[in-house]
Amino acid sequence: MTTIDDVSKLANVSRATVSRVLTGARGVREESRKAVLLAVEELNYRPSFAAQNLASNTSNQVGMVLPAHEADFSATLLPQLSLAVKNLNKSLIIQYVNNASEQQAAIESLQHQCVAVVTLGKPCREVASNVIAFDDSSETGTGHGYNYAFATESACRYVLGKGHRNIALLIESEDDAASKQMLEGYRSVLQNFSLPFNRQLLVMANNNIEQALLKLINSFTKYTAIIAKRDCYAAEAMRLLRDFNVAIPQEVSLVSLEDSPMASLLYPPLTCIAYPVEQLLEECIKRIKALIDGHTLFVPEGRTLVGRLVVRSSVSEVTS
Repeated sequence: MTTIDDVSKLANVSRATVSRVLTGARGVREESRKAVLLAVEELNYRPSFAAQNLASNTSNQVGMVLPAHEADFSATLLPQLSLAVKNLNKSLIIQYVNNASEQQAAIESLQHQCVAVVTLGKPCREVASNVIAFDDSSETGTGHGYNYAFATESACRYVLGKGHRNIALLIESEDDAASKQMLEGYRSVLQNFSLPFNRQLLVMANNNIEQALLKLINSFTKYTAIIAKRDCYAAEAMRLLRDFNVAIPQEVSLVSLEDSPMASLLYPPLTCIAYPVEQLLEECIKRIKALIDGHTLFVPEGRTLVGRLVVRSSVSEVTS
């Protein structure tokens, strides 16, 4: 479906200029007006009321699309994003989705009624320019995202330094962009330390973290450390391991790539590679504000954010 962004691009003018031409507003150069009308005719563009509002920046809403299984992470992110959006005199619309097709449908619905749409995770198909991937793992080399490969590599190097050589990696799925980066960092460390890759140590949650962990525990595969994407995954691992009388961290050490408020409250307190949520939120708000002001914010290629090691008590030295 043709959007106002397509018209803007073909006419080589801003979305605000397209809106002024279509609504008959004054202050548009004749050259720009003709370019817009030619683009509208060539693309057979038929603006909707919502699209006109978006183009003229009159929408007072920002949309957010979140995976339902990331509810715990969302609880950390949402209060800060909601306050930041409120300070921009906008309101936040939130939709939870269960899979990639639901995510795409939600994005396509919200992008026509909101000045910006924030999504946690990279959309599966190309979307309008007002869609911002908050937790973009930068698979394409662009965007301000968390470098999961570097975070996983850092976590692995830390536990390797404690003598661990059998490290399980807990990812969401092999198709998830962040999980692909985690696996990339994991394989890189194993290769650098001349350690074999054991697929039995690759644990995929696939929206059922308990079942995935039980499969690892019951496999009798040797492991002394687990690297998990989220604190809630590590917490579930602690619970299940204790059910099987496995001592933490004496027998199995745990590291998360998040560091939410939960991390310091677990027993033992969780060692983490802290997710740079505040930095990512700052970049996200910059892009939202640019869209509100009718601009497209330039995003440098290859710029990603890295986490920092927060040492607590969930990792111990290997004694045997």
